Amino acid sequence: MDIKALKVFVEIVNCRSFTLAAEHLFMTQPTISKTIKNLEEDLSTALFKKGEAGRKREVALTYEGELIYQHALKMLTEQKQLLESLDQVKNLKKGQLIIGLPPLGSVLLSPLIALFHQNYPDIQLKFLEVGANGIEEAIADQSIDVGILLGNLRPNFSAIPIIDSPMCLLSKIRSHWSATTIVRLEELKEESFLLYSDTFALNRMITQAANAIGFEPKVVCKSGQWDFIVKMVELNMGVAILPQIYCEQLDQSKFASTVLVKPDLHWTLSMAWNNSVAMSPATKAWLNIVENNLDKIHF
Repeated sequence: MDIKALKVFVEIVNCRSFTLAAEHLFMTQPTISKTIKNLEEDLSTALFKKGEAGRKREVALTYEGELIYQHALKMLTEQKQLLESLDQVKNLKKGQLIIGLPPLGSVLLSPLIALFHQNYPDIQLKFLEVGANGIEEAIADQSIDVGILLGNLRPNFSAIPIIDSPMCLLSKIRSHWSATTIVRLEELKEESFLLYSDTFALNRMITQAANAIGFEPKVVCKSGQWDFIVKMVELNMGVAILPQIYCEQLDQSKFASTVLVKPDLHWTLSMAWNNSVAMSPATKAWLNIVENNLDKIHF
């Protein structure tokens, strides 16, 4: 069924005239008549009652024509609403943006999130707050639009780099690590580690690096809360490996941070998306804000 034919049909009924409908729609009378004839053939029913002796069509609906007219009104209204909704989405007057944020991600991006809301107040923001492993899976299965990832990307992902910070050993002040400026990972074989939940890519990175040089970290605690891990370090429960950019924010009278070397581990974050699917206008607008405001991404 041709939606344009339904528009012609509804216009004829509303105008109560084939001639007036043709004028309103900027169509010729023969074209109007042919459109209705084709519509009747498609529906296998007459829409209008025949005029006297069948010589002229009256603008009076048959019973079937009345039913079709009522449905046509609903269909055209829904089409109009659909087009209006699409227009609102394209012009960022409607829609949503789902961002995957690992721990500290919301803090890092809070200035950009506020800027996005300021520019596009009608876009609803939603957040998936899990580790980078969970975010990677969510980007892959298209349950989120964009997300912060750590390290290397999948082949069908694209990304904007946002942070590259060396990893540091965080220890309690006045520990034997306080006087050193660098520390090799192999020197930590006998230390008690405060690591992250298994769903965190950072946890995997540290464990794989230790395994590569021949030891398994002695883990005394795993947590997804960075603040909790830092508190446990303060209470001398063990050491932690954290990004330098984060360690610099801590109270230097309580903690010592030492750059980790051999291997050089980095907290390399990027704002990633799945390039195998169509990008929404809201996602494009968000990535534009990220790309043009990298200097605002900090603790």
